[in-house]
Amino acid sequence: MSWRLPYAAVLAVDKLTQFVYWATNGRLGEHQLRYSMLLLHTVGRKSGKRRTHTLLYFQDGDDFVICASNNGAPRPPAWYLNLLATPRVWIQHGRIRREVIAVIADPQDRERLWQRLLEVRPQFADYQRHTSRVFPLIRLKPLPTTESASAG
Repeated sequence: MSWRLPYAAVLAVDKLTQFVYWATNGRLGEHQLRYSMLLLHTVGRKSGKRRTHTLLYFQDGDDFVICASNNGAPRPPAWYLNLLATPRVWIQHGRIRREVIAVIADPQDRERLWQRLLEVRPQFADYQRHTSRVFPLIRLKPLPTTESASAG
């Protein structure tokens, strides 16, 4: 039997993690239990405003990989739609802030990355069972010379 956090709880955890990241300049927040978390800074495709979300990630080479699961909801998360509109965004992992370009994994790459994601967090399989939508996996590819040691 699987369970999912209510949406309000997911939002609260997201905001709390963002606060911890900002309050500690990234010294805390990246590691939660055995998971690695990053802050994704997008631009709202409708509002044009900066949007920030906390997301689980793993690395594949130099790339950061995230999943647009939306906890198994039938629609993709808004941040994913924002990435489609403006794929050049910023992330923060720990104390490092860098500019990246978001690239949706092709089907073959997605299958390999999906297996890696399930090794990191098997609960994603439960989320997938709640919807017919296939979760996109996104590679966040660091852009050259944009890395800084501070969250800025």
